Amino acid sequence: MDVEAVLQELLLKVPNEVFTKWLSKRISLTWLEDDDDRLGMTRFEEGSGELTRRRRLALDPGDITIGLHPALMDEPQLLRHTLAHELLHASGMIEHTDELHQWVDKIAPGPSISESPLLQSKREEFLAGARIQNWSCSHCGFEWERSTVRKPKRCFRCARPL
Repeated sequence: MDVEAVLQELLLKVPNEVFTKWLSKRISLTWLEDDDDRLGMTRFEEGSGELTRRRRLALDPGDITIGLHPALMDEPQLLRHTLAHELLHASGMIEHTDELHQWVDKIAPGPSISESPLLQSKREEFLAGARIQNWSCSHCGFEWERSTVRKPKRCFRCARPL
């Protein structure tokens, strides 16, 4: 897969944010280490104080580095999704808001966990290290082993809210 070609394709779909017009000139891609726990990251090389000033004044953001996990090469759909997510950060959407996630899903929808061995392994890593290993219902006392990242909304036995 040609990651640079994917980058060029996705750049055309990024919404008009404070840094969007500089992205094609300022983005450089790099690969994260194999043992990195992130799928992607965006780094503004000028630092956070200068970034805040440039964002407020709508100035050129300077060099921007996007790092991608090498395992993404085995999953093109997840690579596109992750790169779109990082491009939106680079465009000026710094926070993880509903708007950012809606744009990512519009530009490059991600695979479901059942379609992605990489997401499955990340979920297993998270669950193995999670502080809470079991869910329990305070109404009926039913307890079950945690198998999801998110807390269930209802008890599996009595269906009452947790």
